[in-house]
Amino acid sequence: MKDNPFAIISPEDLTAEQANQLFVEMYSDYPEITRSGNTLIMGARGCGKSMLIRCSMPDVLMIREQKSFEELPFLAFCVPIKKTSLNLQELRKLDDKHAPYMINEHFLSLHVIMYILLGLSTVNFTDGMYDKNEYKNFYENYFSKYLGAAGYKGNIEIDYSTANSFFNSLYEHMFFMMCEFVPYLRGLFCSGNADYSYNLPILSFLRFVVPVIKKMCLLPGFPKNKPVFLFIDDADNLSEIQTQILNTWLACRTQPTISLKVSTQIGLYKNFLTSSGILVESPHDYQEVNISYLYTTKSNDFYSKAVDVLRKRLRIAQINVEPSEFFPVDDKQEKGIRDEAEKIKRAYSEKGRGYRENDDVRRYAIPNYIRDLGGTHKSRMTYKYAGLDNIIHLSSGIIRYLLDAAANMYDRAYNNALDKNVKYISPTIQNEVMRDKADFYLFNELRKSNCVQSEENPIAITNSPYNATDKLGNLINAMGKTFHEILISDRAERKVFSIALSNVPDDELKQVFGLGVRLGFLHESYIGNKEGNGRTLLYVLNRCFAPIFTLDPTGFQGYLFMTNKDLKKALYNGKRLRNILSDVSENEVRQLTIEDFLDEV
Repeated sequence: MKDNPFAIISPEDLTAEQANQLFVEMYSDYPEITRSGNTLIMGARGCGKSMLIRCSMPDVLMIREQKSFEELPFLAFCVPIKKTSLNLQELRKLDDKHAPYMINEHFLSLHVIMYILLGLSTVNFTDGMYDKNEYKNFYENYFSKYLGAAGYKGNIEIDYSTANSFFNSLYEHMFFMMCEFVPYLRGLFCSGNADYSYNLPILSFLRFVVPVIKKMCLLPGFPKNKPVFLFIDDADNLSEIQTQILNTWLACRTQPTISLKVSTQIGLYKNFLTSSGILVESPHDYQEVNISYLYTTKSNDFYSKAVDVLRKRLRIAQINVEPSEFFPVDDKQEKGIRDEAEKIKRAYSEKGRGYRENDDVRRYAIPNYIRDLGGTHKSRMTYKYAGLDNIIHLSSGIIRYLLDAAANMYDRAYNNALDKNVKYISPTIQNEVMRDKADFYLFNELRKSNCVQSEENPIAITNSPYNATDKLGNLINAMGKTFHEILISDRAERKVFSIALSNVPDDELKQVFGLGVRLGFLHESYIGNKEGNGRTLLYVLNRCFAPIFTLDPTGFQGYLFMTNKDLKKALYNGKRLRNILSDVSENEVRQLTIEDFLDEV
């Protein structure tokens, strides 16, 4: 079978050439992330955090910048957390018993230095820059001494033949140190009489990792006087104590020489306390960057970057058409929407509601078309979610969602093509995939989240007639059905995707909204309150659910003010929000202004 041009490959598995080919600078925050200073990089799953990190690594940067290793603007290393044993259950055996912070920091520091050395073992160093004597001096007078000060008493066999061999031999030694650590952890589970005595080395960030990096960067062939970035990827997989240790490192402020770039999913970072119980704060200790986007209009970065991503994928696969041609609209539906637009234009002088004729077209053409599809909700379900605009907007700013949908579409089109030559994706296939993905995402994620409450996962609760998962499902159902009723109504503002809170949410609502944000079902932001004298919480429904409720995902969207009382009804009865719609006055449904839009993104 021909390779799928939209197939998702884990960034860690991409070669430097592949990563450079596929890289599109997705976020305006990228320059901030690659400046000196600690950064907490937050975003929804699939928004591109790991790809951003992969493309900051030296091998990719050398290709993109067309520079040698020693000329790079910064030196970056990736320390992955998810695919490691850092969060071993055995380490939790130490909690409140025996030096848990010291031993966890040793484990974490050892893990960090291992990945730094592993990264350097594969670097394409500049020819002629290797100086054996300088490297030997670094090992004997610095690396070995710092290791000895940490309690290590053995010898290391060093290969001085090349710079890569040198770093690989150091990596292998640190790997074996990790292997020596594992039996200690295993011993903690011996029957009844766990031996907590510890006589292995104790590495730390400030007394080993930082000084080693500083001296290492003085070696021949390294970028001189350039910042070093340690990307800690998927930090939400760390334990509570390990997170506190990482926060302590953030509070040490080792920048501008060494900066920590910590990536985590929204709502999953365990805590913001240091080992001593002090709050680590932004912007004093780190800058916080949220790279998930709420809205995907054509004037927004995500839309244009998403088009670039699709275009690159098509070019690599030697499919020489524009994304808009490869993902065409449904001609019959597009004609119906154009006809509706002409009706609105003709009636504008007498019935116009917007400031301009085009305002009314943008607001009402698609809603009117959906409303008039046979008159019943079942008939409205024939609306096709096809065309480049629709599939980008339905991704709700999550690039992985877009690529996964495109990959599924390509597979179906390839299987249906007699000559196995896919020149475009039919609107029917586009629509089927987007509807299937919406159903799968909603129901599969809800099912997976319905797990037992624990210290590590305090949001999900079971063994209750209405647990947090059930309540969230009811809330999403209520929001979607209500927004559909508004869409087909005669209200002035009919494209609604958000609810704004009239008052501060209570604990029950906070829990449900928190779960919704963590799963990516809702986006959290802020909006001006009704009185115009402050801000209030805004929750935006993920646009990928539009096919379930027959909503229009394109363009600016309005928002609906709701009280705690009415929202709590919706938690227990998915239809309740829809039933109270008749009690909502026209001025409760508001249009997002351009100022609101700029605030939110």
